Amino acid sequence: MGHRLLVLAVVLLLVPSRAGSEEPVTQGRAGADHPASSSRRTASLPDKALMQEINDAWATLDPDNAARYYDKSPGRVFFDVAPLKYTGWIAYARGAREQLATYRSMKYTVGDDAVVHVAGDIAWGTATLHLETVDLAGLTQVTELRWTPVWQKEGSRWLLVHEHLSAPVEPPKQ
Repeated sequence: MGHRLLVLAVVLLLVPSRAGSEEPVTQGRAGADHPASSSRRTASLPDKALMQEINDAWATLDPDNAARYYDKSPGRVFFDVAPLKYTGWIAYARGAREQLATYRSMKYTVGDDAVVHVAGDIAWGTATLHLETVDLAGLTQVTELRWTPVWQKEGSRWLLVHEHLSAPVEPPKQ
């Protein structure tokens, strides 16, 4: 769960020969081209519904429920709010499990600003996320986050090969 120039550089490195074929997909809800069913979801283009589905999986507080959305290659990098960086799904799942164990509940809402761009077998999205958590002591916290997922099509499935999740740093109050 986790900098714009870095994500852009990664995308540009992955898609140099396809840049002219970018197809923006901005639908915020399932439509004729984007069925809502989970079983079909990974075969259709990534969209806001898939973004919400991924975040709902994380909200179960069990990384195993999110695992099916991620590429398991050991060199994949995932940036989260804390800690800073995970390399590979195994490290991400292990670290996330430790962080998630400090919560009683969690709920993500993908913002209406969610956008996905598709260029061949690569897609990247941007969205703000509204996160509500309740920790083990019962303390509720609300956080606004930024999320940039990068997918690669593997067969008929779109898998996350990189993501960046961050919280804006509040400037010091005068």
